[in-house]
Amino acid sequence: MTQYDEATAIVEAALFASGDTVSIEDLMKVSGIGKNKIKEIVEFLSNDYAKKGSGIEIVDLNGRYVMQIKSDFANKVKDLAPKELTSSQLKTLAVIAYHQPIAQSTVVEMRGGSAYEQIKELEERKFIHAKPSGRTKILKTTSVFSDYFGIGSTDTEEIRNTMAKILRAQGEQSDFGQWSRKQNISVTTLYESVLKMCGISEYEVVNPYEPDVEDLEILKDTDILILSKGYENKINEILDIHDSSDENNKTYEFMIIEMSATTFSDLENNIKLIQTELGNDFKLYGKKDRLEKNLRDIKELEQLYREKALLITKKAYPVTEMAARILNDLNIAISMDGISVAPDYKESSKGEKITGEILIPTHKNQKGNLIKRVCEKYDAVIDGLKNK
Repeated sequence: MTQYDEATAIVEAALFASGDTVSIEDLMKVSGIGKNKIKEIVEFLSNDYAKKGSGIEIVDLNGRYVMQIKSDFANKVKDLAPKELTSSQLKTLAVIAYHQPIAQSTVVEMRGGSAYEQIKELEERKFIHAKPSGRTKILKTTSVFSDYFGIGSTDTEEIRNTMAKILRAQGEQSDFGQWSRKQNISVTTLYESVLKMCGISEYEVVNPYEPDVEDLEILKDTDILILSKGYENKINEILDIHDSSDENNKTYEFMIIEMSATTFSDLENNIKLIQTELGNDFKLYGKKDRLEKNLRDIKELEQLYREKALLITKKAYPVTEMAARILNDLNIAISMDGISVAPDYKESSKGEKITGEILIPTHKNQKGNLIKRVCEKYDAVIDGLKNK
């Protein structure tokens, strides 16, 4: 294939792939040839289609070119052409694109009950991906969405600007502020300090494990629930008793974020998880400078405790997974005949007795700063091994 043949093939492919008008400048970029050559190629392709009696034609629209079906054949093949998004679907898609990742329940709150069907259609057409999370789904746009709207990146501002232009072109309001609504965050007592470390001050403290009437009322208005890892199924079972039987009109519908609080790494992951799940809207809730400062402080503490543990020569034996995670994080040698290390709760959830020569405080009281709690766990292990 000669260079000219290759350029012709590229121009033809670009016109076909676009599905819309393409400027000479864009064709120059993809083909790497000059303006006059582009004009020659487009004219050649146009004449070639005409000679063949093709159902396709290339039309020059004042320096922008479009490959389209000839009007004689348009009605015959219209049922096979991809369907355009309806105005309602487009608005719902715009909300998802603007706020992603976003809970389905939040989109429904902004757009109304009909959004359930629109979300289903958008997912079927692969414009969005829906990932189950707690009692709702987390929605994000896909590469199909980007290709459809010609968005070449995942940059937030580019997506917002593109969607605004599209809505404006259809005579719709392009101010996304009309759809903005801060999601209601609820948290168990244990993880309240994580929100504070993120600079988040607007939230409700709730007990979803044994909810009373007040807790149930809070959960009705909850969009994001933060709780301990491993409790999601239990919470769902509890709320199913109180929930509506209508799948599209649940009384309790929220996203669940599960957390752990055993090691410094857990605390880092908790903070990063909050930032990730709130996505583009994090600035509406928290303070990035405070979040980053707390991450640095946690990392420094982690390093400090590892340096302390360098002085430990004794080997340890973790009785539970929790103890093993702390010993591993401190890089303390583990051996079956080492000094036994166990949490202080004496009995597992299965009723098994748990004992150890060194006991790690597990804090029956759920209140308090998690950084301080983790420090107390690490101090108990290091001091215990030193004294032994």
